[in-house]
Amino acid sequence: MKGPVISLGGSVFSNDEGVALLKFIERIRKLESYAIVVGGGNIARERISMLRNLKSNEYYLDRMGIQATRLNATTVSLALGNLVDIPSTIDEAVLQMKVYKKVVMGGTEPGHSTDAVSVLLSEALGRDTVVNITNVDGLYDREPNLNNAKIIERTTFESAIKMLTSKKRGAGTNFPIDLLALNIARRSDIKIKIVGFRNLDNVMNAILGRRFTGTIIS
Repeated sequence: MKGPVISLGGSVFSNDEGVALLKFIERIRKLESYAIVVGGGNIARERISMLRNLKSNEYYLDRMGIQATRLNATTVSLALGNLVDIPSTIDEAVLQMKVYKKVVMGGTEPGHSTDAVSVLLSEALGRDTVVNITNVDGLYDREPNLNNAKIIERTTFESAIKMLTSKKRGAGTNFPIDLLALNIARRSDIKIKIVGFRNLDNVMNAILGRRFTGTIIS
């Protein structure tokens, strides 16, 4: 069975000395095959913020963010015991997948978030699902930090796109799922699962196609 492409948010790279990442790695090592796209997280946002204050433009801010994602991807790949270079394109990732049945990558080009890259990789590999692992438990009907916020368990691409189009997108912006990723997923009917990283049992349920708590967009 072909598994989903995993979009691993950079939020896993927190200040817990890698404990959360190690626990995730221990679970993923047990899989015979995996495709993981890693986000930039705080390191990307911090560097982008600094460069923005220095009046750098969005193109070069994106370039900075991509380098951060590849640094994080290298960390994950080495922790998994992989000794191959991090792919810089979707085509390189597909080739690695054919040879090793495993691939870990970061961003590819300016204007594409790692959410979008994960859906493009899913298209290229012929997969029908992306599991987006992030620091929130799913899509909410309002800001997730509000007391009355509720998780939307299932929604359509159209509804999710409408929900997010009011948000301004720039380099380093943090969304539970990227608008470009939603549009790419819609054109190829790729299901997106959004799941919070805090509960690894729940994360693995989403990856393995079991019942999980989070959001399904299809």
